[in-house]
Amino acid sequence: MAKKAKKKAASKEAGTDKAQEEASAKSKAKKEAPTASQSASAQKQNAEEAYRAAAVVFFTRHEDGSVDKVLVALEERKVSAGFLGLEEKGKVNKLLVVFPMGRKEKKDKNDAVETAKREYIEETLDFGALARFLDFADFEGGGDVTANRIAPGAKVPMTWSGADNMALYFPPASMTVLFCEVPPGEVHEPGQEPAVKKQRREEAAAELEALPKPSPSYHVGKVGHLQPIWIDAEHLKEVARSMEKAPKLNLDGRECRFFPTNASLLRMPEVRTWLRIS
Repeated sequence: MAKKAKKKAASKEAGTDKAQEEASAKSKAKKEAPTASQSASAQKQNAEEAYRAAAVVFFTRHEDGSVDKVLVALEERKVSAGFLGLEEKGKVNKLLVVFPMGRKEKKDKNDAVETAKREYIEETLDFGALARFLDFADFEGGGDVTANRIAPGAKVPMTWSGADNMALYFPPASMTVLFCEVPPGEVHEPGQEPAVKKQRREEAAAELEALPKPSPSYHVGKVGHLQPIWIDAEHLKEVARSMEKAPKLNLDGRECRFFPTNASLLRMPEVRTWLRIS
């Protein structure tokens, strides 16, 4: 009888220990398992690292920190009328407003800044010698946008990086877009760039021409084909508020359409906040 009681007690203790171990294991697994927010954050990070294209949006600010001028580019393209949301049929030639952008290449080493910088140089021949600002810009956000303003004509420190720059991932295009502030003194009307900046474009063209070709049949893509132009941020606000697929704008005396992908980008909450659209 005593032996039976002893065995029963031992069995009970073993069962209790096993239950405690299982409970402990479940608790540990629960602690180690990522939360919904952590999982979503990890998925977003993985997606951003797997970006397929990158773009850059250079801009200046007013004294109060609001966006003043934004650099876009004009490009004549033959596209489907439906892509622009037009009622016409077939292909149409239209002057489009785009942000300098392009696909990631192996030599970029999966770095969106390198992709955006390379594409900017290739597409605009480093218009305004602005590519250098990407080397020091902090795209983590933050910083006082009204502090450290650069007075017109003042010398710009080599490592100047602006404030509250932004790297935004645009899922529909698997594209990382860099919003990079530059000093107001960097804004020049077409054809009115200082001689030193015109020289930089000539140098960029020569550098691209001198790049080694992987094979004799290798075809270099278009270079210097975009027509950069600084526009008021108000134009971007018009696009962001518009319901059209490719909103119509009149820039530099020419009628053009905002590229649909870029128009959709401007409607993202983060960009509306950047533009201070209520």
